[in-house]
Amino acid sequence: MQVKEPNYLELWRELVMSHRGQMHGERSSFNQKEKAEAYEAGTRRKNQERPDVLVEFVRDSLNPGETVLDIGAGTGRWAVPLATVAAKVTAVEPAEAMMDILKRNADEEGVTSKIDFVQSTWEAADVGVHDVVTCAHAMYMNPDFAGFIHKVEEHSRQRCYLGIRHFPIDGIIQELNEKIYGTIHDGPNFIVAFNALYQMGIYGNVLMEALQHRWTDASFDTAFERAKRHLRVQDTNQYDELIHHTLELRLKFKDGLYYWPDGMNSALIWWEVNPVNEI
Repeated sequence: MQVKEPNYLELWRELVMSHRGQMHGERSSFNQKEKAEAYEAGTRRKNQERPDVLVEFVRDSLNPGETVLDIGAGTGRWAVPLATVAAKVTAVEPAEAMMDILKRNADEEGVTSKIDFVQSTWEAADVGVHDVVTCAHAMYMNPDFAGFIHKVEEHSRQRCYLGIRHFPIDGIIQELNEKIYGTIHDGPNFIVAFNALYQMGIYGNVLMEALQHRWTDASFDTAFERAKRHLRVQDTNQYDELIHHTLELRLKFKDGLYYWPDGMNSALIWWEVNPVNEI
């Protein structure tokens, strides 16, 4: 029997390119003040509901005097708490509206003097080397995963941390995505990234966030539209029968809500740069 190992770097590229239009639209919306404020409101709500174990792990791992580079800092969900411990944080964020909220959050927490604000994409950013580099959910639009990681490592003396989306294996979206596109991967994700790093010779440690909640919808029609949106088939009715049938079989109706097996959580991949190997 001959088994062919997937090329995960190429798979990452294919997934990014197939989703780039959708992700670019979502990312571009963060330049709008109201969209950025809505994102921040959602982040605050999540932080109130539960602790962010990934951020807490990184913060607790920082040593006195270490500097941090946060790529795609957004409104500061990572940069601000890390600045309470780090000697200095450089926050790279391309969207002006997001950067404005980041600065506001830093001011509220009294850490503005400890953050250097760099409004730029990571690909165009000109920043120095730091002890630690973090990147949470800001790598999904770059098809060149290896190039992205090489630049991350070039700017880190000690450790690199990636926060990245993960999905349950029994999800309806995964089932439908495989039937429509031939793969369970509905976009760039932890499974692809971890294996791509392995193929690059980077052996990552993993901290997995518990699945926080399953999706719910108030009506079947809303669930149907959610599925079409996630599967990127809003502009065609080619797969409507398949989606409708699958949802009828797999959604659970209880107390006026349709419950999905799908949900979302995040994983943290981290590794040391140039670790010393004993011979």
